[in-house]
Amino acid sequence: VTVVMPGVDATRPALQIGNRPVPVQVIGVDLVSRLGFLKAEGGMIPKPIEWSDDTAASASAALQAIAPSGPIKCRTAGWVKQVGGKILPLALLRVNFDQTVPPPGTPLVDSAGRVVGIVFQAAGAGNAGYAIPAEAVRRVQHDLLSGGRLVRGWLGLSLKAENQSPQIVRVLPNSPAAAAGIKPGDVLLNVGNRQVTDYADAANAFFYLIPGQAVRVKLLRGVDQFEYSLTPTKPQAE
Repeated sequence: VTVVMPGVDATRPALQIGNRPVPVQVIGVDLVSRLGFLKAEGGMIPKPIEWSDDTAASASAALQAIAPSGPIKCRTAGWVKQVGGKILPLALLRVNFDQTVPPPGTPLVDSAGRVVGIVFQAAGAGNAGYAIPAEAVRRVQHDLLSGGRLVRGWLGLSLKAENQSPQIVRVLPNSPAAAAGIKPGDVLLNVGNRQVTDYADAANAFFYLIPGQAVRVKLLRGVDQFEYSLTPTKPQAE
């Protein structure tokens, strides 16, 4: 897996293991997350990696970046939901490095050698950067390996980014949300195991929805809480 930099031709990747060039095939690239997945040809496969599945612990963990120049100590410092005033399509990990931020695509591993995330980009001046969490990498991988592109799960809910609370402003007709009885004015509390406190939280939670896989959605309607099981579909436009 790699992070595709803006302006780079993703159809002509180059990979080296040590000083040895390795021919690779592009499996797929997701333009939203900028993640690209490659397959080494000729049987030159390094040891398979193990992904961390502890997303909550990822936000405050001592890690190592396995950089081309050697291991770099680093620590995650919470979640970043917007950069430069722009809400991100998925939350990133903020990471403080002991040295210069390593190149995008560099894996961050815990003490057990499991990949917690991969470097996305530097956060500006200093030694801070952003990383894509392992769960997001696996979400994109799920679709790219099976169908060649990321297909977002769709519930038919519309929210406004400028609203302070994650209040639903529209429920689209013939959607999973409409079929469940969700109404405009309801406030999102949880989507799956993710707490939702604002629009950015909702956008992040929606990123992980998979068509056909049911998810529990908790709502506030007035002073009453309701919980529904919804099965996301492919977006209506498809």
